[in-house]
Amino acid sequence: MAERVRIGLAGCGSVAQRGLIPHLAQPDITDQIEFRAVMDIVPGRAKATAAKYGLPLWFEDYDQMLAEGDLDMVVLATPIGLHYGQGMKAIAAGKHVHFNKTMTTTRAEADDIIAAARQKGVKLVASPGEMQCRLFQDARDLLMEQRIIGKIYYALFGGGMLHEYEAFRQPDDVISNVNPLWYYQKPGGGPMYDGVVYRLHTVTGILGPVKRVTGFSGIGVTERRFKGEVVQADMDDNTHLVLDFGDAVYANVYGAFTYNIRREHVMQFAGSQGSLDLGEGGITVHGGREPGLYGLPGSKFETGPRRAHDEMPYLQGVHLTLPEHHVYSDIMHLVDCIRNDKQPVVTAEHARHVIEIIEAGYRSSETGQAIDLTTTF
Repeated sequence: MAERVRIGLAGCGSVAQRGLIPHLAQPDITDQIEFRAVMDIVPGRAKATAAKYGLPLWFEDYDQMLAEGDLDMVVLATPIGLHYGQGMKAIAAGKHVHFNKTMTTTRAEADDIIAAARQKGVKLVASPGEMQCRLFQDARDLLMEQRIIGKIYYALFGGGMLHEYEAFRQPDDVISNVNPLWYYQKPGGGPMYDGVVYRLHTVTGILGPVKRVTGFSGIGVTERRFKGEVVQADMDDNTHLVLDFGDAVYANVYGAFTYNIRREHVMQFAGSQGSLDLGEGGITVHGGREPGLYGLPGSKFETGPRRAHDEMPYLQGVHLTLPEHHVYSDIMHLVDCIRNDKQPVVTAEHARHVIEIIEAGYRSSETGQAIDLTTTF
């Protein structure tokens, strides 16, 4: 088993401040990691963060952190459009890399990342590792192995949020005053890379790879504001996709930077003999494979409330109470793989397939044509 993994984190923004940094700074994991450094380009933010958490090193230059941080592993919590360049630099420097969603913005970039990591012999984990959640594993077993709702016809899911209204960002101190307007800019902005990426990992983890994508996408609100700053949006904020899994199995996907639609069940699956709802209400099956399986025909089977991200590996004690613990689980999965020389199960290949789905959706919207996919996992 390897010694403690020396970690540096790039990007001290909202997700890092609310969750990742507090997780990595906890004393219960100091036998596994040495959290050495943080980096952010905003003047004073990395320094203030290091002081708050007692970290030995802080940087305002990413290249300097790679050169001087004495690191084994880099956590990228920077804006998504920066992940490709920063990931390639970390790999070239011989560092293992965790990508907070999404790994890259194009399939070609993902190809480069995977090839470079293979050549350099470093390990990659690309969040979100949704199929590490036992809830989603149970749903896959019910749907694909037990065929609880018969022949699957379609899934329905989506998401999106308005980051400029997050409570964390409202104060004016250097740590909390994190500008979210990059979410409305290319590259890397938009609800697909930001939020729907979670559901895309889940649905492909359950149903398998997508074969073809049709998309409709555009910009609904052309001007976005944060604390008096205004940007002209050039990234689509309203995207709808149809995914073709083959064998007449489809998914309807929506992603929009709008007020959230509040729904207990965030994914729905419809079949020839029933339906399955999946979300914080747990798993609810309406109907079933055969009469009497879960009571009378047409009755409901319910697991009761379950939070998928509470049912992931590496979560115990305080880590179950801190925000973003699903990302922490993915980070510790990479730590485990480094220390024990294991291959990650949260793979860059799965992340690449999801990226190709998103990219194909935008291309389909532009061309008016369905797009065949080339990747699998």
